[in-house]
Amino acid sequence: MSETQHIERYGNLLKQESLRTLEDKIWPNTFVLEAPEPFPGFFNYYSDHPVDSKPLYIYLVLKRLYTLEEITRATQNIQKYFDTDFNATPGVVNIYNKQFDVIRVRHLDNFSQITDLQASYMDQGIEFKSKPNRKVEGPAVIRIKKFFILDEPEQGLFFDTIEKDHGYFLIPNQLTWKHFEDITRRVKFNWEKPFFDAAIGHFHVKFGLQDMIRIYYPEMSLDYLREVRKKYLERIK
Repeated sequence: MSETQHIERYGNLLKQESLRTLEDKIWPNTFVLEAPEPFPGFFNYYSDHPVDSKPLYIYLVLKRLYTLEEITRATQNIQKYFDTDFNATPGVVNIYNKQFDVIRVRHLDNFSQITDLQASYMDQGIEFKSKPNRKVEGPAVIRIKKFFILDEPEQGLFFDTIEKDHGYFLIPNQLTWKHFEDITRRVKFNWEKPFFDAAIGHFHVKFGLQDMIRIYYPEMSLDYLREVRKKYLERIK
């Protein structure tokens, strides 16, 4: 969307998704969650392929907390030989008042690659949590740590160069999750263009933090990102 030089950032995103336990096509006795509809209503998010032909968002539940360095090094080593150019990032899933450390995986070509990927991580020393006795399914709040590659066509507005139709805008201060949910609800209920998905987070910049909101909208444009930013900033006190 821009010919300016790409900007690299590290940061966090906090979002809510409905997750469910993946029962098959995984390593035996491991705990894997999937988000079958990461952006509700946007059924063609990934590509023109049918939604059920490939995993969208997969969460490999870990036996313990691993450092960012451990996950990044393991992922980097696996990407040298793995068949698919997958994306993986560490995170935390909160569901049913329980917290699970995870690796979030995107861009796999098919479900059969999950076991190969798990085996690859185990070969790198990463251990996975055993499958629970009861199936886990329901809304979850998810925090992920990730690297961003961005274009900044206008000050404070960013487009993701890796994830299509993802835009970001800076906000003046940190919002709690409940405050963010309330503002998002009010924006959607008082606008003729309410069909977007939002997450909250921050970028690490110059030894400090820049708070931001991430918007997913099909056919994202600069005009749309400007407009949705205006709606949020009018409601942020």
